[in-house]
Amino acid sequence: MAAFAHYSSSQSAPERRPSSDCLIACDAIDRGKCLELVYETFSRVIEVHRVGISPAGAHIVSGWQIRGPRNERVGWKLLNLDEPLSLRLTDIPSQAPRPDYRRGAKQFVGILSQL
Repeated sequence: MAAFAHYSSSQSAPERRPSSDCLIACDAIDRGKCLELVYETFSRVIEVHRVGISPAGAHIVSGWQIRGPRNERVGWKLLNLDEPLSLRLTDIPSQAPRPDYRRGAKQFVGILSQL
Protein backbone atom coordinates (compact mmCIF):
# COMPACT_ATOMS: atom_id res chain seq x y z
CA MET A 1 0.00 0.00 0.00
CA ALA A 2 2.51 2.62 1.10
CA ALA A 3 5.89 3.12 -0.42
CA PHE A 4 8.63 3.86 2.10
CA ALA A 5 11.19 5.78 0.14
CA HIS A 6 13.40 8.78 0.29
CA TYR A 7 12.27 11.19 -2.39
CA SER A 8 14.10 14.34 -3.26
CA SER A 9 12.84 17.13 -5.42
CA SER A 10 15.15 19.61 -7.13
CA GLN A 11 15.75 21.15 -3.69
CA SER A 12 17.96 19.23 -1.30
CA ALA A 13 16.22 17.94 1.80
CA PRO A 14 17.81 18.83 5.13
CA GLU A 15 19.13 15.69 6.84
CA ARG A 16 16.81 14.74 9.67
CA ARG A 17 16.06 11.40 11.30
CA PRO A 18 12.39 10.42 11.45
CA SER A 19 10.87 11.09 14.87
CA SER A 20 8.70 8.53 16.65
CA ASP A 21 5.66 10.65 15.69
CA CYS A 22 6.77 10.50 12.08
CA LEU A 23 7.02 6.71 12.29
CA ILE A 24 3.51 6.52 13.79
CA ALA A 25 2.20 8.57 10.85
CA CYS A 26 3.95 6.20 8.41
CA ASP A 27 2.42 3.26 10.28
CA ALA A 28 -1.05 4.78 9.74
CA ILE A 29 -0.46 4.55 5.97
CA ASP A 30 0.84 0.97 6.20
CA ARG A 31 -2.07 -0.23 8.36
CA GLY A 32 -4.79 1.72 6.56
CA LYS A 33 -5.89 3.43 9.78
CA CYS A 34 -6.60 7.05 10.68
CA LEU A 35 -4.25 9.10 12.81
CA GLU A 36 -5.35 11.29 15.73
CA LEU A 37 -3.29 14.40 16.43
CA VAL A 38 -3.90 15.76 19.93
CA TYR A 39 -3.32 19.45 20.66
CA GLU A 40 -3.81 21.38 23.89
CA THR A 41 -7.49 22.25 23.33
CA PHE A 42 -8.62 20.03 20.43
CA SER A 43 -7.74 17.06 18.28
CA ARG A 44 -7.83 16.15 14.60
CA VAL A 45 -8.38 12.80 12.92
CA ILE A 46 -6.85 12.43 9.48
CA GLU A 47 -6.42 9.84 6.77
CA VAL A 48 -2.67 10.04 6.15
CA HIS A 49 -1.66 10.16 2.48
CA ARG A 50 1.96 11.35 2.69
CA VAL A 51 4.65 11.83 5.36
CA GLY A 52 7.88 13.73 4.75
CA ILE A 53 10.08 16.73 5.24
CA SER A 54 9.29 20.39 4.50
CA PRO A 55 11.78 22.81 2.91
CA ALA A 56 12.36 24.19 6.44
CA GLY A 57 13.33 20.71 7.68
CA ALA A 58 10.17 19.98 9.69
CA HIS A 59 8.40 16.61 9.60
CA ILE A 60 5.04 17.17 7.91
CA VAL A 61 2.02 15.10 6.97
CA SER A 62 -0.53 15.56 4.21
CA GLY A 63 -3.92 14.02 4.78
CA TRP A 64 -7.67 14.24 4.59
CA GLN A 65 -9.12 15.57 7.85
CA ILE A 66 -12.28 13.69 8.77
CA ARG A 67 -12.70 15.31 12.20
CA GLY A 68 -11.28 18.42 13.81
CA PRO A 69 -12.16 21.68 15.56
CA ARG A 70 -15.75 22.87 15.07
CA ASN A 71 -14.78 25.82 12.91
CA GLU A 72 -12.76 23.71 10.44
CA ARG A 73 -14.14 21.84 7.49
CA VAL A 74 -13.22 18.31 6.50
CA GLY A 75 -10.71 18.11 3.67
CA TRP A 76 -7.05 18.33 2.82
CA LYS A 77 -4.59 19.44 5.51
CA LEU A 78 -0.84 19.91 5.57
CA LEU A 79 0.27 19.60 9.18
CA ASN A 80 3.55 19.95 11.07
CA LEU A 81 4.17 16.83 13.19
CA ASP A 82 6.12 18.89 15.75
CA GLU A 83 3.01 20.86 16.81
CA PRO A 84 0.66 18.24 18.35
CA LEU A 85 1.22 17.19 21.97
CA SER A 86 0.79 13.56 20.90
CA LEU A 87 -0.22 11.29 18.05
CA ARG A 88 -1.98 7.96 18.13
CA LEU A 89 -3.04 5.38 15.63
CA THR A 90 -6.82 4.89 15.77
CA ASP A 91 -9.00 1.89 14.92
CA ILE A 92 -10.87 4.02 12.35
CA PRO A 93 -10.31 2.59 8.85
CA SER A 94 -8.83 5.09 6.42
CA GLN A 95 -10.70 5.72 3.17
CA ALA A 96 -7.42 6.79 1.53
CA PRO A 97 -6.59 7.48 -1.15
CA ARG A 98 -9.07 10.24 -1.78
CA PRO A 99 -10.03 10.66 -5.48
CA ASP A 100 -7.99 13.84 -6.02
CA TYR A 101 -4.80 12.49 -4.41
CA ARG A 102 -1.61 12.62 -6.48
CA ARG A 103 1.79 11.18 -5.54
CA GLY A 104 4.56 13.68 -4.81
CA ALA A 105 3.99 17.25 -3.69
CA LYS A 106 5.84 20.55 -3.97
CA GLN A 107 5.47 21.17 -0.22
CA PHE A 108 7.81 18.20 0.45
CA VAL A 109 11.54 18.11 -0.23
CA GLY A 110 11.71 14.56 1.11
CA ILE A 111 9.02 11.90 1.27
CA LEU A 112 9.34 9.15 3.86
CA SER A 113 6.09 7.32 3.07
CA GLN A 114 3.13 7.86 0.78
CA LEU A 115 0.28 5.95 -0.77
